[in-house]
Amino acid sequence: MTASSTTAHDTGPDSARRARSRRFFRLRVAFLVSVLVAILLYGALDHRRRQARRAWQRPLDVALILLQRGSLDAEALNEFQTRVDALEEALEREFLRYGGQFRPVHFEQFGPVEERSLPPTPAESPSFLEPLRFSLALRAFAKDNDAALQLSRGDFDGKIYVRLSQPESERRSFVEGLGEDGGTVAVTRIELRLDSIDFGLFVITHELFHLLGANDRYDDTGQTLIPEGLGDPELDPLYPQSTAEVMARGRVIAPGREEPPGHLDQLRVGHTTALEIGWLKATRQ
Repeated sequence: MTASSTTAHDTGPDSARRARSRRFFRLRVAFLVSVLVAILLYGALDHRRRQARRAWQRPLDVALILLQRGSLDAEALNEFQTRVDALEEALEREFLRYGGQFRPVHFEQFGPVEERSLPPTPAESPSFLEPLRFSLALRAFAKDNDAALQLSRGDFDGKIYVRLSQPESERRSFVEGLGEDGGTVAVTRIELRLDSIDFGLFVITHELFHLLGANDRYDDTGQTLIPEGLGDPELDPLYPQSTAEVMARGRVIAPGREEPPGHLDQLRVGHTTALEIGWLKATRQ
């Protein structure tokens, strides 16, 4: 007598539903894996692009996007746009001091156009998610204002949004900046008049260098760090300094006393800053 066995095949409605469920599960897993791979690939490419900026094998292409807040003095605006070329020359001068052989930054200007939205404000008591929140809000601000210019190019090494307005005081002009450390987007605000132009360009450079990895050279009170925040720490006598380190806030004229740089001739890229942005490494000094 020979024993025999049979295998049952479930071909009913429940089996069909289970098969569809398995297919859906596999498709969902495949989709999520594809999204994860795309995110990781984008992150790796973005990191590579950011690191490549600090190799200094070519000039950086930086967008200056001028946003107008109310009416502006036409003469001051024209002078500001003209002085951007002088800023490129000042950076070339500093790059040459570290062995560079070309103009390191090219600024491409767009606008001015009316500002469409306000940039984000850093939180007073930030949580661990604050960098992500701020970065996303900053990118939303950038996208909104890019739309006003129909600016779709995404191949810039950095974008700096320059918010221009009339001075609120007759005695002084307000200038400030913020941006992503090591990122691609920065914002500056300049109350524009003829005597604030070069200081405004100085702050633009400060924010650009933050995007390239440079750190501030001042303490929590805003005072320049000595000696690394000095334009010329080897000067004898040490004060008054004739130049201002770009990552500090001012030109130190005496201990505890400093003033905003008034001319691009005073812009100085110090040794530590040059190391942080890759100038020293790139030139093997």
